[in-house]
Amino acid sequence: MEIIIGRDQQTRKLCINKEGKPFLYGKEGSVPMNVSRQHLAMHPNIKGKWLIKNLNEKNVTYVNGINIESKIVSEADRIELGESRFPLPWAAILEPEGETVDISPLKKIWDDYDEKRLQHQIAERKFNTTRSITGIITMLAISCSIILGHGPIYICLYAIAIGTSVILTYQAYRKSSEVPNQQRDMNKIFQQRYVCPKCGHFMGFQDYEILRQGDACPFCRIKYKK
Repeated sequence: MEIIIGRDQQTRKLCINKEGKPFLYGKEGSVPMNVSRQHLAMHPNIKGKWLIKNLNEKNVTYVNGINIESKIVSEADRIELGESRFPLPWAAILEPEGETVDISPLKKIWDDYDEKRLQHQIAERKFNTTRSITGIITMLAISCSIILGHGPIYICLYAIAIGTSVILTYQAYRKSSEVPNQQRDMNKIFQQRYVCPKCGHFMGFQDYEILRQGDACPFCRIKYKK
């Protein structure tokens, strides 16, 4: 088994690639730039020992304060990466795949967002349906004018059509600015809340049930608690 240790280019977290599976460890931006993206290789040795070796001659690694190219180490040794001497946590090496995160709280966040989005769509369709009433009243007025002439009924219906049209046009004007702003604010709040509990990345506009079918966060690769 080989473990490759280095700096994740996107998040600047510690990246531990174990058997082809990368795991990110620590806080975003915590690993200095003088730690290479593929800095160090570790191979298990006998009796809990590890053989560590720099993957590039320009890489700098310290073991107990001494600059090394390769060395047999154990958990009792202090390993530091780069000229900044970033400390390599043994916990990240030994059990990076054991950490899981509970994403079940994201279900309520998605459900609330989906319900609000649905209500916006229903309200918009109701408004569009209401606007069609203007055309219906106008057609009735025209029909009455053909049958009865331009009498009181025609005038009354035509006045109602004009009044309704003015009201709905004013409401449409208000909604043309209010609705986009409401949707923008709704999406902004959703993007702030619908994030990975571990790394804080937005999980995208995908249904929670689809999200939970995955095994791990696509960004930090932490596994979901089942």
